[in-house]
This record gives sequence, C-alpha cells and structure tokens, in this order.
Amino acid sequence: MREGLAASRRARLRRHVRGRRGAVGACCAVVSLVTLLAACGPAASGSAPGAALSASRGNAVTYAMEPGGQASYPFPFMGAQQIADDSVFNVDDFQYLLYRPLYWFGTGVSPYLNRQLSLAQLPVYHGHEVIIRLKHDYKWSNGEQVDARDVVFWLNMMIAEGQNDAYYSSTGLPSDITNVRAAGKFEVTMDITTAQFSQAWFTSNELSEVTPMPMAWDVTSLTGAAGSGGCASDSAADGWAKCKAVFNFLTAQSSKNASTLASSPLWKVVDGPWQLQSLSSLGKLVLTFNKHYSGPVAKGHITTLTELPFTSEQAEYNVLQDPTGNQAIDVGYLPTVDAPAPPAGALAGPNPPSLSNYNLTAQYLWQLSYMPYNFNNTTGQGAIFDQLYFRQAFQHLVDQEGVINGPLHGYGKPTVGPVTFYPQTKYLAPQIAAAGDEWTLNISAAENLLKQHGWTIRPNGTDTCARPGTSATECGANIPAGTQLKLTMIYAAGTDWMQSAARELASNASLAGIALTVTAESFNDVIDAAFGVKPTCTPRSCAWQLAFWGSWTYAPDYLPTGDTLFLGHAPNNAGNYNSSEDNQLIADTLQARTPAEFDRAMHTWDAYLTKQLPVVYEPDAATLIEAIKGLDIGPQNSADTLTPEFWHYLK
Repeated sequence: MREGLAASRRARLRRHVRGRRGAVGACCAVVSLVTLLAACGPAASGSAPGAALSASRGNAVTYAMEPGGQASYPFPFMGAQQIADDSVFNVDDFQYLLYRPLYWFGTGVSPYLNRQLSLAQLPVYHGHEVIIRLKHDYKWSNGEQVDARDVVFWLNMMIAEGQNDAYYSSTGLPSDITNVRAAGKFEVTMDITTAQFSQAWFTSNELSEVTPMPMAWDVTSLTGAAGSGGCASDSAADGWAKCKAVFNFLTAQSSKNASTLASSPLWKVVDGPWQLQSLSSLGKLVLTFNKHYSGPVAKGHITTLTELPFTSEQAEYNVLQDPTGNQAIDVGYLPTVDAPAPPAGALAGPNPPSLSNYNLTAQYLWQLSYMPYNFNNTTGQGAIFDQLYFRQAFQHLVDQEGVINGPLHGYGKPTVGPVTFYPQTKYLAPQIAAAGDEWTLNISAAENLLKQHGWTIRPNGTDTCARPGTSATECGANIPAGTQLKLTMIYAAGTDWMQSAARELASNASLAGIALTVTAESFNDVIDAAFGVKPTCTPRSCAWQLAFWGSWTYAPDYLPTGDTLFLGHAPNNAGNYNSSEDNQLIADTLQARTPAEFDRAMHTWDAYLTKQLPVVYEPDAATLIEAIKGLDIGPQNSADTLTPEFWHYLK
C-alpha cells in the first residue's frame, strides 16, 4: 500500500446519506455507564405525542438501514473479493454488534478512542514493543473469557492470510509487526518493525483494526473441536501455516446464503451485546440481546433490533411516515430533500407534519465527502487530471453551497480538504480553517484557468486543446492538440440529493465548455468500478473517469493521516493519485515521535493536499435521524458506531 509504512485495509465506504449512531457521550465521562444515556440523551417525554406508539413497541426497535445495501457477511475478516461488502451494512450494522473490535472509537460527537467501551486498556509502548492488556470482564456467549489467545488468533490470521484481506498492504499490518505472542491469559505483546512510528497512529489506525475471534472459530469443520484448526498458536511456523485452512473454511461459511447464517453454530458465539436471530435473503436482519454480554448497557435497554434494508430514500420515507404500519420504523432517516430547512444557526429544524411522532436530530460523521479522478484511466483523460490547473478549474464548477442550500435544504457543510471541518478535531490545519473554501463556484475563473493553459473555450460546446506542450501557458504533458474536454462520471443511484448534485455539476461544466456525461449506477457497481473488484477492471486499468458514491468513513482508521486514501499505490487510493511530496508528508505524520510533532506534520500535510485537490471535494451532507418519540437513542456518534444496547424507551 505504501513504501515502508503501514496502512488501513478496513476503512469503510458509505453512501453519503445519514447518521443514526447512538453511542456513549463525552458529556458524562464521570457518570456510570449504566446511567449515561439517561443523563446525556436528548430530552423526551413519555407523555409527548407518539408516546403511546413507543409504549406499544415493548423492548423492540425497527431500524432503517441506508438505501442500496444489506447485511450479508458476518466474518469480521473481509476477503479480497468482498470490498463492496466491506461497508457500513456489514461492519457497523452487523459485525460490530456481534463481535467487538479490540478498541472502540467514538465518544459523544468526537471520533476519539472510547476507553469505556474498548475491550482492552490503552496499549503500552516500550520502544518497539507493544503491550496490550485485555479487560477481564468480557466473555463469549459460550462462557469463555475474551483473552489474549483470541487476539493472537486474529493477528495470526492477518499474518497468514493478509493478502486475502480486502485492503491488504504488503508493507502495512501485519508486515510491520513481528513476534506476536500471548504473554499471559490477558496480555498480548508484539514488536513493531517500522524504524520510527507515531504511537497515536499505531493505536488509532493499526490496533483499531483488530477484532478478537473465539476459539470456536479455530476449526476447519463444523464438527471440529474448538482450537483444533491451530491458527491461534503462538508458534509462527505452526499457527500461521494452519491458518489458511481455517480462513478458507470461515470464509466459505460466511459466504453461504444469508438465510442460512442464523442456524450456523459458528456465528452464535459472540462477545458483543447482540446475537443473530434471523437474516433473510432480502436482507431483513433480526438481532436479539446477548444475555451473556458483560459490557456496559443502559438500564431498561431494548432487547430486539430489526434492521430493514431499502432500495431508495423514498422507499424508506414512505414507510417512515406510517408509524402504525406492519413494518413501522422506530429509528430511521429523513431524506434531506424532504426536510424543512433548519432555522438560522440551528443544527436541526422542524419535522415535516407527517413525522410529528418522531424526534429529529442532525449529525455530521467523521468522513470525507469526495469524488476521485481516475488518473490511470484507459480512455486518456488521466493526462488532463494530472494538471493542477484543470483540477482547480473543475473544483470551481462544484457548487457546494448551492447543493447545501438546495437539495440538502441547509443540512450540509462544504468540504475543502482531506481533514473535514465537522466534527471539529485537532487534526485540521489552522490556516485551512481560517481560509475556508477557496474554490467556490466560479465559472469565469474556471474558464480563465483553462484559457490561460491553452484551451479554446466553447461554452455549451466542447473545449479543445489549442496549445499543446508543457510550458505554463500550454495544455500540459501528454495532451495532444485537438484533445477535447469530454468526461464521464458515474454516481450511485438512490439518493435524491446526489442525483441533483451530479446533474448540476454537469450543467456547470457545460457552461465552461466541459462536456460531462453523468450516469447513475448501483452503489455496488460504482464501488466495484472505482476500487477494482471486477476481474476486468482494476484501479490501474479502468475506463471510468470520475466516480461519486458519497463518502469515506474514517473507520477503523480514525486518524486521517492520508496513508489510506492518498498515498501512491494504496489499494484504497481509487484514482491512483501519486505525488512524491504528498507521500513524504504522509510519512512524516506516521513517523512523528511526539504528539506535538504529529500535530505539526498533520497540519503541514493537510494544508498541502487541500491546495493540490487530488479529488473533487463534495458537500458533506448531514445525516438526519428520526427516532420515535419516547425512545432515547442518546447522543450521536461521529465515528459511525452503532450501540443499540444503550437505546431504551422512556417510561
């Protein structure tokens, strides 16, 4: 993925629609976790409109998933051909509810590490040795404790089968660790091979990927004795060699027809607060509370969670407006195109009259809203995308404020660089925060940039390169005379505001003489094209030119250090942007020795890449959560983690 530096393989792609994550809030850091939601959650009255409806739900909640996908893959180790499935549908809405990652992120509205909900204490670094001490109170549903062997099992699997992980890096985790061992029942140690590294980065972007796996999974058949597969062994020669058969078995079991997963004894062994009751082939997922869960929960929490998939926002909205129907939604989302604009200065406005039984909240997730250029596309436009002046001109055609005030109805914020403004974190460069958006809609500026670099401008026609060459007033390297500015863009169907944004961009581009053809495709097809899942299409040899699906959630790589999306040749670098200066600045962030050095390196890199425009920055849409009145889902988590074990109906 990068030269000499580790990177993420498991950050998730998400459709840019909504947020709905109830999580423990920072406002109650000193309060008992059992009473956190009662103390921090939004006020709601049992006698308010809708209280009778919520009372009739008992301890069950029906939850609307984002449109266009569904849960289907329980194994928390994503196969290389499953990148389109490595999304919020499978990870956040399914796997994380059943199987807890080693470190949990999201504290209130901040994406920082949540010590209370993590399975382990903060890691201890002694030079290049890392010591992980697990808490003693977490158990698997079969009664066994979550211990060091379960962590070694996952790490051995990654060491042995990393190339089959969806985001494998030959130089990242696990290649940057060695001597992995269980030093005690609850203690794991390992050595980091990278000469210099940031401890904050290693914790937030490497250890955050680890998900302990039970010994019941260390088998090669459903009748095998727990641990008989040998993958969890401390012996590298023994354990790693045996992981392949275990991996192949678990992958095959996880890939079975969705309707058969609930009956498998494998997926019944969980350490999270939820267990699988049923999953239909159409994606309806029913989870029940794991009575053996030993982590923190809210008093009177719900005990059944039903997740419903939808093909579009409108389909979900139609069901949401009928809270007494057979498949009534208790926690769903309001499409921004149907939301009344919020009052000036308010985070959320009034609900439509049809949703008077719901409470509305707006949330901004820890994510990057962007559309990559394919610098290595097979149709020749990569040479055009290589030109900074063109990327500047094209960004001037994106009317972020128009989209925010138009189809988003005020529920959005502009994106100006790789570190987003919302939620606010210390990683944003101060000079970028002060400058704001330098590339607002300006068609004249776009035309002038193109004209100054040798293009003949034909508004509502097609610009052509009149001055080929590499000087400051010519079109640029590998752009022949007569080249036309004809581009194509694919975008994910099913989200109204994204369709509006795509069409408006095409219209603005036409005014500057850029013929942009936009085509709607399914979410999975857009992802498959951009990230090269299809055998005939890789990021290095695809005809696609621009791809827009929404956003990239910074999870489980919670530090936006750039090694995931913008390092040259990183698998998640969909458009294959590659800059030696960018690569070095990313290396500086990952190698910072102290927190102060890390902050300085982050700010320098953020400022540089904001100016370079390696992707098209798009508006960050707020996600509008609707919760039935009388149901407390607590403060919403920007780290995109779902914790329904804290949801409860108010009496």
